[in-house]
Amino acid sequence: MLQLLLTGLLLGAKLEMPTHVATYLGVQMLIPITVHVPEHRVAEFQIRFGEFMANATDPDAPSLLPSGIVPSWVETDEAPAIAATLWEKISLPGHEVLLHLIRATGDETAHFLPEEIAKAISHPKGKSGVAGILGGVGKAIRRAGLPMYTTPRGNSWHYIWDWDGERYSMTPEVARLLRTAARN
Repeated sequence: MLQLLLTGLLLGAKLEMPTHVATYLGVQMLIPITVHVPEHRVAEFQIRFGEFMANATDPDAPSLLPSGIVPSWVETDEAPAIAATLWEKISLPGHEVLLHLIRATGDETAHFLPEEIAKAISHPKGKSGVAGILGGVGKAIRRAGLPMYTTPRGNSWHYIWDWDGERYSMTPEVARLLRTAARN
């Protein structure tokens, strides 16, 4: 059957086979998909599609892991040094909030209501105080020179933690790096 397959390909024949046969033969199936793209974005689409097919990552994009979205630098060899530099730039109240997040984040992404963070750190201004502290951490992120990414909504974000409008969250990958930086 393999010889028939190769002969058909060499002769330019259109070859169709059931997926289970292709899997058995180790052939990767490509499925034709039609996509409508706005005329002014065709070039961008072609670049991104090329990156997708080459399995290349965009260095200006965050990484999507099973745990969630993380800054792309988290997966680099320089990540511990970057996290240490960031930790040095963060204020003591920022450390307090982040320490609560990183201690509570285990092997899965953890989610936190602002009220529970405020209660855990005994902040007198409640959730608005937590938001203010994290705003200061956001400034420290920029001072540390960490990249900001464009979110699906078009906003700029760092993905050290995330905010869905209701809860904060932290991925285990970021928590591990910050935990190590906090210990040093």
